[in-house]
Amino acid sequence: MSPTANSKVLLPHEIDEIEQIFLYVLRGLGVPRNSEAAEAIAIRIINCYQGGVRESGALKYMIGFYKTQALNENSDAVTLSKRLVSMEEIAGALNTRIIQDELEILQRTFDRVCTWCGIPPYGNRADRLARHIIDEFGSGLKDEAALFENAMWREQNSDAATYRSDA
Repeated sequence: MSPTANSKVLLPHEIDEIEQIFLYVLRGLGVPRNSEAAEAIAIRIINCYQGGVRESGALKYMIGFYKTQALNENSDAVTLSKRLVSMEEIAGALNTRIIQDELEILQRTFDRVCTWCGIPPYGNRADRLARHIIDEFGSGLKDEAALFENAMWREQNSDAATYRSDA
């Protein structure tokens, strides 16, 4: 495990890697660097990176969700009609007491399952997935790898996986 795996501080080589991914995404989307959309993309990349998603392919894939959903063709502003699922918000709504380290585990697990299963991080399916992960965690499944495997099995064997990713 790298010394920065759970750290919020980014080292120079990590900033360089994030910048390369950021520039790649902006070019791919045709988004100007000094726009609101670019700022939102940068924030998402950094949050994912600090949340433990370090592979450039996974980061690019996660940001790719915004290609058609979050960018308005006539504007460079991010569309807010599809709110991203937040494990912190769902845990709070369920009155679940979870410390910050646990929230980071839950969010990382959620993000990884969304990436691997092609689930947009918004909508009813993402909300159901997040609630399932929190329920399993509350039931005693505390290991991140086990949570991931459990959520992956659920998603791969659910009806939602066969017809609509945002259902």
